[in-house]
Amino acid sequence: MTGILGAILAGGQSRRFGSDKAEALLDGRRLIDWARDGLQGHVERIVICGRADGIPDRPHAGLGPLGGINAALHHARVIGLNTVITVPCDAPALPDGIIARLCASSMQAHLAALPVVGRWDVGWADLLDQHLEGPERSIRGWACRIGSMGLEGGSGIANINTREDLERMIFGDGGDG
Repeated sequence: MTGILGAILAGGQSRRFGSDKAEALLDGRRLIDWARDGLQGHVERIVICGRADGIPDRPHAGLGPLGGINAALHHARVIGLNTVITVPCDAPALPDGIIARLCASSMQAHLAALPVVGRWDVGWADLLDQHLEGPERSIRGWACRIGSMGLEGGSGIANINTREDLERMIFGDGGDG
């Protein structure tokens, strides 16, 4: 098997969206299902981070995407996997081949345009625990700290933060929210 855990980051509060955006429909499918389908076939297991039906953010909710990444790293280590690929629940149209590129990489890597899409080794779990004790919560800052390589491509990724972003995506006008 791959030794890779796929983690869908879905712990945000969706304030700008106005309701649970992971459950919002795009072409008849929930956004969270788009994320799951993008990981299928590339990873050994898939978990959802930050939701009642998944694993809780670590060390607690409210830390942004790094809380979900941290939860996934620790979960992967417990179940014997060595790598985590993370994707957000609100970016249903990732660049073609990006998940395969991340899975094939032998080093830390993330999508430069959307660093929540990344490949993280479980060996960083304890350092991320320590990192989250401080004030820095940006994924870019964390990626820089551990020497993660930013992969080019995907500068026009549709990231759905508002209902208007979703409508733009439905009607083909992008959604670079």
